[in-house]
Amino acid sequence: MNIVVVVDIYDMLTNGTVMTAYRFVEELKRKGHSVRVVGTGANGEDCYPVPERYIPIATPVARLQQIRYAYPETETLINAFSGADLVHFILPFKLEKKGRKIAEQMGIPCTAAFHLQPENITYNCGFGWSRLLPSLIYSGFRSRFYKHFGHIHCPSGFIADQLRAHGYKAKLHVISNGVDRDFTPATTRRAFVPIEEADEFRILMIGRYAKEKRQDVLIKAIAQSKYADRIRLTLAGRGPRCKKLRKLAAKYLKNPVTMGFYPKEDLIRTIRENDLYVHAADVEIEAISCIEAFACGLVPVIADSPKSATPQFALDERSLFKAGSAKDLAAKIDYWIEHPNERAEQSDAYIAQGKRYGIEYSIEKTEEMFSEAIADHRDSQKYSAKERRLHRRKFGKQNALARAFSWFVYYAFAVPILWVFNKFAYGLRIKGRKNLRKVRRSGAVSVSNHVHVMDATFNANALFPHKVVFTALEANFRMPIAGFWVRTLGARPVPEEIREMPAFFGGMKYYLKKGRIVHFYPEKHLINYYSGIREFSRGAFAIACDAQVPVLPVVITWRKRKGLYLLFNRSRPCATLTVCEPLLPDYILMKREMETDLMNRCHTAMVRAYLDDSHEDRIDWYAEHGIEPTEYRSGKNLGNLS
Repeated sequence: MNIVVVVDIYDMLTNGTVMTAYRFVEELKRKGHSVRVVGTGANGEDCYPVPERYIPIATPVARLQQIRYAYPETETLINAFSGADLVHFILPFKLEKKGRKIAEQMGIPCTAAFHLQPENITYNCGFGWSRLLPSLIYSGFRSRFYKHFGHIHCPSGFIADQLRAHGYKAKLHVISNGVDRDFTPATTRRAFVPIEEADEFRILMIGRYAKEKRQDVLIKAIAQSKYADRIRLTLAGRGPRCKKLRKLAAKYLKNPVTMGFYPKEDLIRTIRENDLYVHAADVEIEAISCIEAFACGLVPVIADSPKSATPQFALDERSLFKAGSAKDLAAKIDYWIEHPNERAEQSDAYIAQGKRYGIEYSIEKTEEMFSEAIADHRDSQKYSAKERRLHRRKFGKQNALARAFSWFVYYAFAVPILWVFNKFAYGLRIKGRKNLRKVRRSGAVSVSNHVHVMDATFNANALFPHKVVFTALEANFRMPIAGFWVRTLGARPVPEEIREMPAFFGGMKYYLKKGRIVHFYPEKHLINYYSGIREFSRGAFAIACDAQVPVLPVVITWRKRKGLYLLFNRSRPCATLTVCEPLLPDYILMKREMETDLMNRCHTAMVRAYLDDSHEDRIDWYAEHGIEPTEYRSGKNLGNLS
């Protein structure tokens, strides 16, 4: 692919975002892609430098934070974009805004990355206490820049959740910034020995010397440790608070602190020479430095800040401390000092976890995102305006009148009548409805076993008050009268033609983004009164992963008819529906791996729910009647079961 990367600053490798952009460019080139770079300080082959943009007050402050704003030169951008397959934007400033408009005019697909966390801005401006200001910045970024993109790179699941909470509608690709392949444990690792046998215990923290990184908490925690006189601290980094931290360390610490910026080789050596890593930051979009540390074998102790992505890396509570609490951090440091054997075990576990965040894997996911963006751009131009309108009418949004009629019929007649009918005719019992609250705003793909001709109505009752979008064979919609009511009650056809599948997927994503529940039967075919969970097909889980919504498993089991229910349909069993916990896709995985993982987890959860002790009155209807379940499809020996 011919890729253009646009970033305001490209030569200041002490800035985390710049380092990430530089590393991605080099790795993409290593994979054989042609990569051009537009930005200030972009010098060399395939580089298109632009001048710095001066903004009164903002520019001097930004320089202190190792940031420069670029001036958007139209001619330079056009030259850089010529012949490109895709343009990727790193930051949401004027250079990127202008570049997006030019790329759109040139018909080039675009993607963007979200590397600038609003809390970083508010902390450095002295408004770290404010909740409103970060929300306004998130909204401003969305309305002025990110709303124009269909695909956004998020360095962590945490920041992806933040974007969803602030109304970002694009597909959010969770791709770690990636750990350089050189960050590995030493061949001869530092010994895990009791503190009595060691001369000193070394603690490391890596990060810019800025207010939100909270090196001050670590310094005060070491001072409160029982082993303060044995601890040596290294603060790797640089930044505007260097002098303040030195003064604070001189005041509180018994041993001198080591501070400074380390090139990659020196940083790897420093990590390997330490015993424990601490990440005390209140605000963090991913914290690649933390991954680098535990990839080399250091056990981390991480602040559990709600504004930070770093807590996701903690394997258990021993690696977490209360954000901002020097006392709690001191207790966790003392614990790891006093338990060297546990630290050795956890070190191996963290090394294994670090392999998930390798730069090679991140680049593969980035290539996947780029390919998907290019394919979406191509598909959007494939159909005429008339075809797109037909597809929208068939698979997606209805007109206002049809929509109003559908909602009225569904809530006023269909669901109440079906509830009464199912209650008496099939003894319908529903469990786990509290789990519906967890998908109240996000939307979800619901799945259930396909075991009765009326199970769609069972699911509609179980998932009430949601108006569920059911999927059905296209042939059902061609029936003279029934087809009208199938569509009116919220069903959408699964297309018979392969060429219509993108439009179908788009229609389902439209409903999911609106917070609706879309229902699928992953077992595909119906077997009446079947007991158990059959194998799944991938389609429902592919849609959930693509739309980035949870899967809500629903399990149907059968029980013997007792009591008053014997007055109705004596020959048939009663139905119990269990709504299980929603399952989220593991966004760090590649697309195919993500779908398979979600499908397998869902199947396991449904089997467990089916075998749960609370279903002690569960029965196998086919076994009781001595009939093979597969015979239903051929119509043999069904007796009164059909």
